[in-house]
Amino acid sequence: MKKNNVLCLCVVLMLAVGANAQTVSDTQNSGCLSHTRGAEDEQVPTIVLKKEGNILSVEVQNFISNCATSDFVVNSSIDEGGDCDPWTLTINVIPVLGELLADCVCPFNVTSTIRDIERNHFYLDCWWYQGYVELKDGEPLVLEDVREDVTIGGVNYSLRKALHHAMLKKSEWERELHIPFEVNYEGQTYSVISIDKDAFRDNTTLTKVTIPHTIKNLGFDAAYGFYMNPFIGCTALESIEVDEVNPVVCSIEGVLFNKEKTKLLCFPAAANCTSYTVPEGVNWIEGCAFINNRNLVNVTLPDGVATLGSSAFYGCESLEEVKLSNSLQGLGSWTFGNCRHLKSVTIPEGVTFLGTSLFSGCTNLTSVTMPESITSIDYAVFENCTSLKSITLSPNLDQIEQKLFLNCNSLTEIQIPKGVTWVRSNAFQGCTSLKTVDLPESVYGLGDFLFSGCQLESLYIRGVIDFSFSNHYYLFDGMGTQTNVYVLPTEVEKFKTIYNGPIYPLSEQANGIFDISNPSINTSDFFDLQGRRLKYPSAKGVYIQNGRKQIKH
Repeated sequence: MKKNNVLCLCVVLMLAVGANAQTVSDTQNSGCLSHTRGAEDEQVPTIVLKKEGNILSVEVQNFISNCATSDFVVNSSIDEGGDCDPWTLTINVIPVLGELLADCVCPFNVTSTIRDIERNHFYLDCWWYQGYVELKDGEPLVLEDVREDVTIGGVNYSLRKALHHAMLKKSEWERELHIPFEVNYEGQTYSVISIDKDAFRDNTTLTKVTIPHTIKNLGFDAAYGFYMNPFIGCTALESIEVDEVNPVVCSIEGVLFNKEKTKLLCFPAAANCTSYTVPEGVNWIEGCAFINNRNLVNVTLPDGVATLGSSAFYGCESLEEVKLSNSLQGLGSWTFGNCRHLKSVTIPEGVTFLGTSLFSGCTNLTSVTMPESITSIDYAVFENCTSLKSITLSPNLDQIEQKLFLNCNSLTEIQIPKGVTWVRSNAFQGCTSLKTVDLPESVYGLGDFLFSGCQLESLYIRGVIDFSFSNHYYLFDGMGTQTNVYVLPTEVEKFKTIYNGPIYPLSEQANGIFDISNPSINTSDFFDLQGRRLKYPSAKGVYIQNGRKQIKH
């Protein structure tokens, strides 16, 4: 998804100039400055205006955008106001982003020129500055976003003096907090318009917060339009209330939503209910929205919910069941991480991917229903799911990611889908109850420490494994030598170089019948069809070994 940051410089000419479109020329940008001038948080957002004749030069310094930004488009126009209103010059700076965004942001400098500007007295309205400016020909006017951190009445704020705005910072609060809509400092009044993303983090005594009408940003950067739950770690928080005329957020029964009620932003960790149904009309559950809730047992999402953010239910210690929306296309990282009482989850048809550590630490999870629509599973999805006994994977997977079933010590069976090409490192490490693994012919890559800590009886490797893809000497490390390993006849000698246990050739097979003629070394005990134990069958016929039919020619 592309995200555009729009910088609007609304320049109001105090003398009428006539309405017309303005020409922007010579637009240039510095490229990502974090690679050359340090971290973005060390840069001060700055606007530099310089006028020579009727040409206005505008430089936007330290404009924060995605690192994948390749260019900027700048345009402007003059719009005529009412009879008594001045004319307004609007300048838009719009990043040009690629299809794939980077996972970082950095500062850019963007310069451009605007022609046919006759006057020097403006009212400037931009992404952080609002006020009158007076220019002198040839002399640059530098406007910096100057801030000062202060403590007022025992509460910490960051003041933006040019705007007379205040941001609530991390402080010590107990029980109820009514955020003021304005504060006074050194004879000046500052409107409290934002809350720092870490303002409440890990406050374990706060029980209720009331948000005033002036708050516009809650722990998110308005330039990017995304929220981060500012109440993470507030384990005693029971309710969030919002002034009815607040323009960006609202509260429904103590739960925080955006103003349009389409996004659920925060469900308080100590809210006093065990069952909750997300209201109809909500299509987005924000990341960490229910994090560390201690009372919820059941949650139902309406079918309109298309996005379930990362860590949405992380650490919900009482949660047993979640009814997911049929509109979901993916489940993000750690969505149900450490939900220790979660017993079962049905993943809706249409979900195509499962994020990193999705169910990690769900120690009571016994079953997961996985639809065929899933084509991608990230690593460690079922890590430490110690009650998981069996699972049927989507037949459309092409990889078993690393640590996928790490320490799933109750897992007794697993069916690897045909079409899987890679089984990554540590995928089954610590699966101490797993007895048999059958890797289909499509598998050609195997990672390190794949079965470390396992007590497998039989391992079937039906494909030709390309050892050049990994350090294959560690493939069987930690598995011991008790496992009977079956490989293609052409692979026997290759596997002897990395495994000291019994290795046998596979022949053409059908319906679970294997050719055991000419094994490479002695196998474990066999049984004939009358149930008699044999160390090794001497005559031709059908025998039973490890619960499978085998044939000697």
